[in-house]
Amino acid sequence: MHRRFVFPILLLLACGDPPVDDGDGGTAPEPTGVISGTVLYSGPRPVCAPNEDGVVVPVGRVVLTLFESDNPPAPEGSATGALNLLTVPGPQLFTSLDDCLPNEPTLEDRRLFITRSVEFTWPEIPLGEDGPIDYQVRGYYDYDSDFNPFFSVSNLPTAGDVVGGAFLDPSAEVLTFQRIRFGSRDDSPLGEVRGGVSVALAAPVNTERPVFRLENARPLVSEATIPLVPDAVMQEEMLWQATETRLTLYSRDPADPQTAALLQAMNAGGLSLDTANPFAYSWVIRSLDTNRDGSPDPHPILGLLGIPWQTPAPLMRRVASRQDVEAAARIPTVLLFPSVRPSQVDAQGVFYPSIDVLVPPVAVMRTNVDARCTFPMIPPGNIAPFYEAQTSDCQEVPAALYATAVFHGVAAAIPVGGGLQRCPDDPGVCTAPTTCVDGACVVVPPVSVTGTNLLGGIFPGQGWTLPNELGDAAQVGADNAIAEQGNDALFAVVDPDPSTPTTARPGCDTALDPVMMAPRPIAYTNFAEFGDDADEVRTLCCGPIQHLCGVPLCEASDLGGGAMIRNSPTMLSEEDGITPNCVPFLMPAACCGAPL
Repeated sequence: MHRRFVFPILLLLACGDPPVDDGDGGTAPEPTGVISGTVLYSGPRPVCAPNEDGVVVPVGRVVLTLFESDNPPAPEGSATGALNLLTVPGPQLFTSLDDCLPNEPTLEDRRLFITRSVEFTWPEIPLGEDGPIDYQVRGYYDYDSDFNPFFSVSNLPTAGDVVGGAFLDPSAEVLTFQRIRFGSRDDSPLGEVRGGVSVALAAPVNTERPVFRLENARPLVSEATIPLVPDAVMQEEMLWQATETRLTLYSRDPADPQTAALLQAMNAGGLSLDTANPFAYSWVIRSLDTNRDGSPDPHPILGLLGIPWQTPAPLMRRVASRQDVEAAARIPTVLLFPSVRPSQVDAQGVFYPSIDVLVPPVAVMRTNVDARCTFPMIPPGNIAPFYEAQTSDCQEVPAALYATAVFHGVAAAIPVGGGLQRCPDDPGVCTAPTTCVDGACVVVPPVSVTGTNLLGGIFPGQGWTLPNELGDAAQVGADNAIAEQGNDALFAVVDPDPSTPTTARPGCDTALDPVMMAPRPIAYTNFAEFGDDADEVRTLCCGPIQHLCGVPLCEASDLGGGAMIRNSPTMLSEEDGITPNCVPFLMPAACCGAPL
């Protein structure tokens, strides 16, 4: 996957034709693809229980999800949901009741792994529109049978589930998803079959989903800039003070009113959460490797400070006040990339209940799912090199409300800590910073005040999003809805002084040169970083928004207390049906040639 960092200067099988219905009459259906293969499971023995007919069967199911290889789920990509879904019931994978855990399993029973397999056939895979299309398959075994594809709070793995995917080499140290290619509908009018796909599920998830509350003292100001100070500690403190934002987990005490309300709402939705487990329910620091090159990624905005992109990894997405109109007008997605606070995570590996996050005042506009079509939106007043590192856009961070997703979790890790341990193969007692693992004293990462940590492991694709169904009275009932899981949790970016709607960009022609310490004209990149592909990338990225060029900004509205945000457009042109009467933020000058 070709991946382009948002802000690099700041970061300074077998094939064949499926059966065809030759019947007469009607419109021929669109050709589709089929993926067939085998799920290989290596994990704990399943829990077995009576079904609705009173027959004892294995609990759970295999869940397979399909994504475009070049647009996987966040944080690697921007996909907000799977393109396709397949489930295989547990009794098809575990065909004998001898596979089941005993009714009262011992620790050894739980530690015993078994290996089983089941074949699958996955129909209705979309072919490419204008050319070939590559997919990747991710999956997990839903061990506790709490998967529900229709709700964001129940469509991802939880603690105890076993995750994996279709990998090029499941035994490799760095796992890379296999690219499963299908042709276009024009090239394959009879459809296609891709067989021999092996999906390996072998990594038990250690962590619960990060069910959190968002706490922030103040909204982000749309015209804020990256603090230009030489001291990194002071710069971090200034970024922190801008919003004072925290991610906070719920209390481990089930009698705590907020925890009790959460557990009641989750129970109403058929879900569960083990808040008392210090291994499972805490913030575990891990570096992300989204391009899977074996090295930690720099944070998309703050990498120049030597800050890696780490979990918990928040991502904020602008929420439209008129989603129907914006979708029809093809208004681009806008994202913010908060970061865990560097000075905290340098000294500590696990946090509970809260962890601080910085919200850098740089947004990212995506005009196409292609990773090259990401435009950093940099407010006026930053230094010149920021605007020149790649094709970027000079304008304030869009003033709006933002939903927050947090990506987090560890699978296939070894729980460590929790007191001194004597190792049978080592003399004496393991003392900090070592702990006993498989009979030997080994060095472990920094631990939290809980004295526990998770050694090693991989990222299982867990996450939690605010707002969600637990805050919606229509979904869980008025008596169960939780305000901090609903719209009350939206993060605000506000404009203290919105100007008259315009297409002008004041303050975007010059910026401070940090070497000369004097203003100079900004030399915008305008796709030059793509060399011979510049025209192709320009067409790819600018084509979808060309109808929005020159459209004025929408009026602002007051959230209360003078906190102003931009409204969505309210109507579309009668001539083409897609041009709105206004836009909530300007389109990139590199696409529209807006005056600077």
